[in-house]
Amino acid sequence: MKRHHARNGATGRHALSAIPRPAASHPVVLDPAGDPYARVAVEAYAEACAHEQPWLAEALQRQYQLAGGTPSSAAALWRAFHEAQRQAREEDSYDEAAWTHVALHRCSVLGAMNL
Repeated sequence: MKRHHARNGATGRHALSAIPRPAASHPVVLDPAGDPYARVAVEAYAEACAHEQPWLAEALQRQYQLAGGTPSSAAALWRAFHEAQRQAREEDSYDEAAWTHVALHRCSVLGAMNL
């Protein structure tokens, strides 16, 4: 009887291992040096934690060569872009494909400038 129970238990574990794990179990690695979206995310994180954890904000600014206390021009451009896109979505003539096209080109230009 024990052997039958162990076999069922092993089969159950094997069947469960085929179920996809949630994304939280897979680490996400940001590359601010090569990905302008990641750079904006790190800058926003540093800005958000600066008041309560200034040591962390300073460490991020040093590690990723961020402008201390002020967002970089790339982050400011992305914020302005997303605000303009938000406003445009409220209009009847909004074209998602056109905004995506502009965003992709902006990403490539900022990436080439290493911002």
